[in-house]
Amino acid sequence: MVWKINGKGESIKEIWEDLYGDLWFVAEKEDKDGIAFGYVRLYHMPDCAEWGSFRISDVKEAVGNIGVWKVKKENWGNINTYEKDLLLEVE
Repeated sequence: MVWKINGKGESIKEIWEDLYGDLWFVAEKEDKDGIAFGYVRLYHMPDCAEWGSFRISDVKEAVGNIGVWKVKKENWGNINTYEKDLLLEVE
Protein backbone atom coordinates (compact mmCIF):
# COMPACT_ATOMS: atom_id res chain seq x y z
CA MET A 1 0.00 0.00 0.00
CA VAL A 2 1.13 3.51 -0.82
CA TRP A 3 -0.46 6.49 0.91
CA LYS A 4 -0.14 10.11 -0.22
CA ILE A 5 -1.50 13.49 0.82
CA ASN A 6 -4.36 14.32 -1.55
CA GLY A 7 -2.79 11.84 -3.97
CA LYS A 8 0.15 14.20 -4.56
CA GLY A 9 3.69 14.49 -3.35
CA GLU A 10 5.80 11.83 -1.75
CA SER A 11 4.68 8.59 -0.17
CA ILE A 12 3.91 8.77 3.53
CA LYS A 13 6.01 6.51 5.77
CA GLU A 14 4.77 7.49 9.26
CA ILE A 15 1.97 9.50 10.80
CA TRP A 16 2.11 11.15 14.22
CA GLU A 17 -0.92 12.59 16.00
CA ASP A 18 -1.41 14.53 19.21
CA LEU A 19 -4.28 14.96 21.66
CA TYR A 20 -5.35 18.14 19.88
CA GLY A 21 -5.86 16.41 16.51
CA ASP A 22 -2.70 17.84 14.93
CA LEU A 23 -1.07 15.53 12.36
CA TRP A 24 2.51 15.12 11.15
CA PHE A 25 2.88 13.02 8.00
CA VAL A 26 6.47 11.85 7.53
CA ALA A 27 7.55 11.39 3.90
CA GLU A 28 11.29 11.22 4.61
CA LYS A 29 12.49 9.70 7.87
CA GLU A 30 14.67 11.62 10.27
CA ASP A 31 18.24 12.28 9.16
CA LYS A 32 21.34 12.27 11.38
CA ASP A 33 20.20 15.59 12.90
CA GLY A 34 16.74 14.22 13.71
CA ILE A 35 15.02 16.25 11.00
CA ALA A 36 12.16 14.66 9.05
CA PHE A 37 10.37 16.01 5.97
CA GLY A 38 6.65 15.81 5.49
CA TYR A 39 3.25 17.42 5.68
CA VAL A 40 1.98 19.10 8.84
CA ARG A 41 -1.70 19.77 9.41
CA LEU A 42 -2.73 21.50 12.62
CA TYR A 43 -6.32 20.78 13.64
CA HIS A 44 -7.21 24.39 14.49
CA MET A 45 -5.43 25.84 11.45
CA PRO A 46 -6.09 23.43 8.55
CA ASP A 47 -5.68 26.22 5.98
CA CYS A 48 -2.06 26.63 7.09
CA ALA A 49 -1.12 23.00 6.38
CA GLU A 50 2.14 22.71 4.47
CA TRP A 51 5.09 20.56 3.47
CA GLY A 52 8.29 21.17 5.38
CA SER A 53 10.93 19.91 7.78
CA PHE A 54 10.36 19.16 11.45
CA ARG A 55 11.70 17.11 14.34
CA ILE A 56 9.47 14.50 15.98
CA SER A 57 11.49 15.07 19.17
CA ASP A 58 10.40 18.74 19.12
CA VAL A 59 6.79 17.70 18.67
CA LYS A 60 7.06 15.30 21.61
CA GLU A 61 8.70 17.97 23.75
CA ALA A 62 6.07 20.61 22.93
CA VAL A 63 3.09 18.33 23.54
CA GLY A 64 4.60 15.92 26.03
CA ASN A 65 5.55 12.32 25.30
CA ILE A 66 2.18 11.02 26.47
CA GLY A 67 0.24 13.49 24.30
CA VAL A 68 1.71 12.44 20.94
CA TRP A 69 1.87 9.01 19.33
CA LYS A 70 2.73 7.25 16.11
CA VAL A 71 -0.45 6.14 14.32
CA LYS A 72 -0.49 2.46 13.43
CA LYS A 73 -0.59 1.93 9.66
CA GLU A 74 -3.75 -0.19 9.93
CA ASN A 75 -5.52 2.94 11.25
CA TRP A 76 -4.41 5.32 8.50
CA GLY A 77 -7.74 4.93 6.71
CA ASN A 78 -9.41 6.66 9.67
CA ILE A 79 -7.37 9.83 9.11
CA ASN A 80 -9.95 10.92 6.52
CA THR A 81 -12.36 11.58 9.39
CA TYR A 82 -10.45 14.82 10.05
CA GLU A 83 -10.62 16.14 6.51
CA LYS A 84 -12.25 14.40 3.58
CA ASP A 85 -9.67 12.85 1.23
CA LEU A 86 -6.69 14.29 3.12
CA LEU A 87 -4.81 10.97 3.02
CA LEU A 88 -5.41 8.67 0.05
CA GLU A 89 -4.33 5.12 -0.61
CA VAL A 90 -3.04 5.25 -4.20
CA GLU A 91 -1.68 1.73 -4.75
